Amino acid sequence: MRTTADKAGKKARRRAMFPVATMNVAPILSEEERAEMLASLKAAEARLAAGQCVEHDPDTFVDRLMKVRATAIRRKKT
Repeated sequence: MRTTADKAGKKARRRAMFPVATMNVAPILSEEERAEMLASLKAAEARLAAGQCVEHDPDTFVDRLMKVRATAIRRKKT
């Protein structure tokens, strides 16, 4: 396992390499990060079970993403 420090100089994070179709490096979560991720997944599953979701539509997704990007670029210039 390797450790790397990110650009912000935060504490080095352990990483592991594993084979998929190509070699990837994934961060190994701390217990706190893991608990936060699991809580977020459970909350998302609860929203899905309650019907608080929208079916994915690739065309509208791209349009919405482009609008968000354009807005961010516009705000950055001002």
